[in-house]
Amino acid sequence: MEPSALIRKSTIVYGIMILLGTLVVAFGHDRLGPALALPEGPMEGGRLVAIGLLGGGLLLVLSYFFEDWFPSFRVLKSTIMRFLGPVSVPTAIYLAVITSFGEELLFRGAVQPFAGLVFTAVLFGLLHLGQDGLVSAWSVWAVIAGLLLGWMYEETGSLWPPIVAHFSVNVVSILNLRRAYRSWKEHVQKHEARLTPQDLRPP
Repeated sequence: MEPSALIRKSTIVYGIMILLGTLVVAFGHDRLGPALALPEGPMEGGRLVAIGLLGGGLLLVLSYFFEDWFPSFRVLKSTIMRFLGPVSVPTAIYLAVITSFGEELLFRGAVQPFAGLVFTAVLFGLLHLGQDGLVSAWSVWAVIAGLLLGWMYEETGSLWPPIVAHFSVNVVSILNLRRAYRSWKEHVQKHEARLTPQDLRPP
């Protein structure tokens, strides 16, 4: 997908999530202030960021295990890699920011107080279906992620730890996929360079 189209579509989809989540958190739960309040002092800020980074690190490690254990997880990552293409670093950061704010405001901030931790995590997993539209290893990973992110929100009363965790997972994953795409593209180009015109003819 062209970078401009990817940014435009992502902005629309996740912008709607941010808007809906913000409205529900603000008027449905009356918690927009506490949920997004800036930490009181550097110690509290450091604590919330540390919780988020630790959670993000755990989810990244788990994703690497899932990639080893489940072929469908590897196939899906390859599909996403080709979909994203050679995204720039600023685009990767932007996508990580908008997806983390959109999904955390909607799921943890808006849905979880109504539906509870477990049901919200399952709903979050159903948002991450496999290529065939069925529950996959990626869905299971997303349920586990939803449980951890939701637990962070319940324990701290702040959306910042799950947002930081979600952002760290997404930005590292997108940058890794960017690097994998560049390597894959170089490999394909080198392979094509060795082909003769006769090899390029259709069978």
